[in-house]
Amino acid sequence: MFDIGSTEFLFIVVIAIIVLGPDKLPEALKTTGRLIGKAKRMWRDATADIRKELELEEMKEEMQKYKEELQKLQHQVNSDTNEINKGLTNLNDLTATGNKRNFEDMVK
Repeated sequence: MFDIGSTEFLFIVVIAIIVLGPDKLPEALKTTGRLIGKAKRMWRDATADIRKELELEEMKEEMQKYKEELQKLQHQVNSDTNEINKGLTNLNDLTATGNKRNFEDMVK
C-alpha cells in the first residue's frame, strides 16, 4: 500500500520516539494500526461495491439486449402467424368455391 523503504521507516520511527516519547509510542502505534486496518477494510468494501455495481450494469445491458431480441422474435412470429392465417383463409375460400363449383357441376 505504501512504498516506504527501510531507511524511511527508520527515520519515521526515530521522529515518532522523539515527538511522542517511549511511553506514548506503543499506544500511538496501536491506534495507527487500527486506523490503517479500518482504511484497508473501507477500501476493500468500496472496491467490492463498485465491482458489484459494474456487474449489475452489465447484466442490465445484457437483459435489455435479450429483451429487444425477444421483441423482434415476437414481432416475426406474429407476422408469420398472420401470414399463415391469411393463407388458410384463402385456402378455405378456394376450397369453399371449389366445393360449390363441384356441387353445381353435379346438379347440372
